[in-house]
Amino acid sequence: MDTEKDLISMATEALQAHTRLTYKLPRASKVHEKACETLDNLRDIKAELDGSNANFDPPQIKRDQFTEFRQLTLMHVPSSVTEEVKVKFNNFVTHAFKDACRRVLCVTLVTCPWYQVTQQERGEMARHNVLFIVYLSHDHQYLAPTNHHDQEKAFVIDEGWLYAVELYHFLHFLSRGRTRCIEVLFAPRSAVVYEDEVWQNLHHLMNYRDLMGLQGSVFSCQGQCTGKIGKKTSKKGPFRMKETATFQDFCNSFRLIHHLYNLVSGLPPLTDIFSIEDLPALAKEGAQMLQRLYKDHDTSKRDIFNIVMKWNEDMKDQLSKFKYTDVNKIDKILQEWQFDVRLEGRTLLQQTLPDDHSNLVSIMERIGGPVGKLEPSQILLVARAGSHMYGLATPESDIDYVVIYAEKTEAVLGTCKALKDIYESRGPTKDFEYGAYEAKVFCEMVLKGSVVILELVFAEGHEYASPVWKALCEKKKAFLTELGIQQFLGLIKNNFHLLNQEKHRGTPRDRKLFYQIFHKMDSVHYMMQGKVPPVRCSGEVKNYIMRIRTQPLDGDLDRDLLNQTAHQKFHELQLELGARTERLKENMDYTLVSDWLISVRGIEERK
Repeated sequence: MDTEKDLISMATEALQAHTRLTYKLPRASKVHEKACETLDNLRDIKAELDGSNANFDPPQIKRDQFTEFRQLTLMHVPSSVTEEVKVKFNNFVTHAFKDACRRVLCVTLVTCPWYQVTQQERGEMARHNVLFIVYLSHDHQYLAPTNHHDQEKAFVIDEGWLYAVELYHFLHFLSRGRTRCIEVLFAPRSAVVYEDEVWQNLHHLMNYRDLMGLQGSVFSCQGQCTGKIGKKTSKKGPFRMKETATFQDFCNSFRLIHHLYNLVSGLPPLTDIFSIEDLPALAKEGAQMLQRLYKDHDTSKRDIFNIVMKWNEDMKDQLSKFKYTDVNKIDKILQEWQFDVRLEGRTLLQQTLPDDHSNLVSIMERIGGPVGKLEPSQILLVARAGSHMYGLATPESDIDYVVIYAEKTEAVLGTCKALKDIYESRGPTKDFEYGAYEAKVFCEMVLKGSVVILELVFAEGHEYASPVWKALCEKKKAFLTELGIQQFLGLIKNNFHLLNQEKHRGTPRDRKLFYQIFHKMDSVHYMMQGKVPPVRCSGEVKNYIMRIRTQPLDGDLDRDLLNQTAHQKFHELQLELGARTERLKENMDYTLVSDWLISVRGIEERK
C-alpha cells in the first residue's frame, strides 16, 4: 500500500509535469486556459496530501435528522409546545449542534401572529414557523483569520424553517433594530424552547422600548412593510401593488406596522397572538379582509394593499417627532455583556513591552494619526517598507511605514459591528506614508501569500518588533510555500505588463518596475530551495539593482536590452521551477496562523 510520502511524491511529479506543459502552451489558447484549471486542481490535490489544505473551520451542523426536525417545527405553535415537545426539540438541537459550537444560547419558535389569527387549524397556523437558534462559536471560529463576509456566510444558517445565527451576528442585527431579533429576545414564554442562563441575563438587561425605538428598527418596519407587496413603476412614479404579493407577505406587512403601533402606544413588541378588538379601526378592517382573502381568493388584494399603505402613513405621522434611542447606549450594554459571555471567566494575558520602549513611543508620535492614538502594547511591528527594507534606498526615496497592531481584546470580544482594521495615509503631499493593519488583516494577507506581508516576516532589522512578533518570526521557514512563490511570480508578471504598456517610460517608476522584477526573482530563487529570502539586498544583486536605480539606462542598461534580459532570466526561472523534483507545501499552515492570532488576543485556553 502506498505510504503518505509516496502519494505526495506522485502528486508532486504530476504537478511538476503539468507545470512544464503549461509553460509551453500558447498563453492566448483555450488549451492553456484548460491547463491552468487543471493546474489549480492538481495543487488542491497536493495540498490535501501534504496537509496544507486546512482553512477556516465553520460550524458544521448535523443534518441527518432534519426531516423529522422540520416536521416537528411545522406542526406546533407556541401554545401547543408541551414539556414533552420541548424535550424533543432540544434533543434535535443537541444532536445537530454537537461539537459545532461552544454552546447554544436560545431556541425559540417564531411565528407571525397576523398569519396565525387568520387560521383555525393548528397545522395551518404553524405552516410558516421558524425555529430560531442563537449559538456561541468556538474561539478558533470567532477569532479566525478570515474576513467578515466569509464569517457571516458560515455563521448564519438559513433553512427557511430553521434560522441559526452566531451570537455576534445576532447582536449586530439586534443593535441595528432588526425586528425579528427583537421578537426573539422578547418572545412569549410559550415560544421559548430553551434558554441559557446568560441569555436570561441579556433579556433582563435590555429594555424593549429602547430596542423598538432604534432608528434602524423604525425605518426597517416602515420600509419592509411595503417592500414585499409594492413597487415603484418608475423613479417618480406612484407606488403600486405587486401582483406577485402573497398572503404571507400581507400578513408580514401588518405585523411590521403593528410593531410601530405598539411602539407609539407604549406596548411590548408583537410576539404572540393578539386580540383584534384591541386594534384601531383601520387595522381591524385589514384583519377581517385578510381572513376573507384566505378563504376566498377573489377578495381584493388591492383593498388590503391600500389599508397597509394608509396605516403605514398614519404611523409615520405619529412618529414624525419621535426621539430615537441612542444606538451607542445599546451597543455599550451589548458589548459589555458579550465580552463576559465570550471570555467565560478566563483572564486576559497582557502583552509585554521591552524595558526600553521609548523609541517605540517616539516612532508612534512621528507617524501620528490613528497610530499615535494606539497604546504601545498594541503595536506588534513597525517597519520601513520598500527600498528602505530592501537596502536599496536613495536620498530621493520616500519613507513608507508599515505598522501591524492588535485591536484591544475587549473590543474584539465585545463588538457588535465590524471594527475598522486598516488605516492608511498615502499621497504625494505626505512627508511620509504609512499603512497600519490589524493583526487579523495581517493573518488574512499571510494566508493569501501577500508579497509585501511575507517580506515583513522574512526581513530583519525592523524599527520595532514586539515579543509576540518575534515569536512568530522564529518560524520563518513555515512561511515558505508554493502559494507564496506564485504571488511573487504574479507581481513580476504584472510589472512586465506595465513595462510593455510603456506609460512610465523615462520616469523613476519605470526603473522601479525593473528593480522589483530582479529583486523578486532573487527571492524566488531562495524560496524554491526552501531557504528564507534575505529581502535586504547585498553583493552583486544589490550592485546591479542600484545601477538600474541610479545610472542612465544606456549601454548594458539600455531599456530594451534590460527588458530582454529580465524576460530571459524570468524564462530561466520558470524552467528551474518546473524542473524541480520536490515542492514546498502548497499553502501556509492555517493552524499556526490561527493559534498565533489567538495568542495575540491574550486569551487563555479553555479548560
